[in-house]
Amino acid sequence: EIGRLEGIIDELHFEYANDDTTELGVSAEKRKGYRMLDTLREYDFKIGLGTIDVHTDFIEPPELVRDRILYDIDRINDPSRILVAPDCGLRTRTWEVAFEKLRNMVEGRNMALAKIGLA
Repeated sequence: EIGRLEGIIDELHFEYANDDTTELGVSAEKRKGYRMLDTLREYDFKIGLGTIDVHTDFIEPPELVRDRILYDIDRINDPSRILVAPDCGLRTRTWEVAFEKLRNMVEGRNMALAKIGLA
């Protein structure tokens, strides 16, 4: 059970993006890869939110990253608990693809912060 980890670790990181759709939107239907968030809401862990899929060369647009973050904020109700990250390492991607993915991740994060009034 996840609750047994409280007080032992501060952060949990999850690969959400590789199970998610590439459609824009913040509904549960659009964010299928993020189902576990409802379970994590009751705990105090910081959540490493995987926002880009490291297994494909698909370059997530910043708007998709934004929507994934906004969905997480809506589920967790505390933006300070969210750590925006890729699903994992990008060593299997070319430098060009990795750079574009990370650049869009940062831009999407900034868009999400602006949307909730924290930018």
